[in-house]
Amino acid sequence: MKESRNVNQANGNALINAADISRHYTMADGTVQALDNVSLTVNVGEFIAITGPSGSGKSTLMNILGLLDTCDSGTYMFSGLDTKTLADNELSRIRNERIGFIFQSFNLIPTLSVVENVALPLTYRGIPTAKRLERSLSALEAVGLSGRLSHKPYELSGGQQQRVAIARAIAADPDLILADEPCGNLDSRSGKEVMELLLSRHKCGKTVILITHSLSDAKYADRILTVCDGKLYK
Repeated sequence: MKESRNVNQANGNALINAADISRHYTMADGTVQALDNVSLTVNVGEFIAITGPSGSGKSTLMNILGLLDTCDSGTYMFSGLDTKTLADNELSRIRNERIGFIFQSFNLIPTLSVVENVALPLTYRGIPTAKRLERSLSALEAVGLSGRLSHKPYELSGGQQQRVAIARAIAADPDLILADEPCGNLDSRSGKEVMELLLSRHKCGKTVILITHSLSDAKYADRILTVCDGKLYK
């Protein structure tokens, strides 16, 4: 494997430009270097997959790219903005309005219906009720669940719950979709359906970053990178 350094950095169409970012965590038995001088550029509308074994640093990288965590050193530019210079409320606004998250665990609220789960993040954005419903219904139709609007999560299969999570992520029409092992809890058929849904968002012009240990899922991407011992390789 060749270490990835400043991939496509010269392209002015970059949504993400991370340069030499590092992240370490202090543990009871010492320091863990989760990321070690990682550089990555992702262009608008690109679909990339980041693979690697458990503990390699994949999720740490996703958390930084999704503005859920910060790097210790290096520079992370999101849509031309230096994230280290942004206040917490501005980082929260970008996460809420421009980034959609899909995780291995569906993170649905069991007491809410399918449509209520999808609409909830839009509430935090202050979107009026009618518009929230319109966007939620559109997103659920896109993932093939328009007939399950009033169902609770426990009434759905695992694949259907993950499709609700995808609908929730795309309802806000984010610029970037970050998917962390979205097929990890699914059977092969449901996993394929989820990957095809992500591919459909990519074909609509959205930027997608897939974190996965599955090479079969990674093959849906335009570009595959690998994290190993905190370093990024192509």
